[in-house]
Amino acid sequence: MKKKISVFLLPSVIGLAIFYLVPFVISFRYIFGKGVGRFDFAALYNFKDLLSNSAFRLALKNTAIFSCVAVPLLVFLALMLSLRFSESKLLEKTILLPMVTPVASALLGWSVLFRSGGILGYFLNTDANFLDEPYARWVIIFIFITKNLGYMTIIFAGAINGIPKEIQEAFALETPSRFKYLKHIVIPMIYPVIFFVVIFSLVNSFQMFREIYSLYGSMPPSGLYMLQSFMNNNFLKLNYNRLCTASFIVTAFIALMSSVYLYFQAKDQRR
Repeated sequence: MKKKISVFLLPSVIGLAIFYLVPFVISFRYIFGKGVGRFDFAALYNFKDLLSNSAFRLALKNTAIFSCVAVPLLVFLALMLSLRFSESKLLEKTILLPMVTPVASALLGWSVLFRSGGILGYFLNTDANFLDEPYARWVIIFIFITKNLGYMTIIFAGAINGIPKEIQEAFALETPSRFKYLKHIVIPMIYPVIFFVVIFSLVNSFQMFREIYSLYGSMPPSGLYMLQSFMNNNFLKLNYNRLCTASFIVTAFIALMSSVYLYFQAKDQRR
């Protein structure tokens, strides 16, 4: 049985190696070297050059602000919504619509809603362009939450449904407060799932570059110039040293967060 499973996994392993692992290993040539045509060992020069770059610092700051605001909001709203998820059949059927809607169609709708003379401006009686500063960052945060809220809610709802009914009923006899139930029962019992959703949401926040690029192109407003914008522009300039170094920093950060999650998951399983 194990041999059959390994055979089925072989195409995925080969694809992962060819399209991800091998290019990642090759990128070390550009991280610790200079130039493209030949390799000249540069030690940590590329990291020093990257950290002294004003565009990279702006992108890093914007990405940190976006993630620190959007991810906690998404996790909190998904948790609260998951408590009522099973009570609404309509919610169950529509909650994933933002995720399965094609990006081009969704962006057309967002543009009609937020642009100058759009639907939101009509109701607020203003000609303001909400896709421009100072509203742009909050609009993208709203789009991010709307797009990912359904999927994260389903993950939380599945974890909450796994809590024994006896515990839920016993706590309901003490108090009907949903907030106290969330604080004293749900969060302590599903915290590994919460940590997983935080990491998953963090990775998804990096993927918002697709929406930002579609709305603004390669040079978005200063508040939306993300790490992905920085890396895309350096790719177009063929600056592979700076591109690979920035990618390595992002990959290392995500790997660190994933390692922390796996540690706590293993600790919870032993407990």
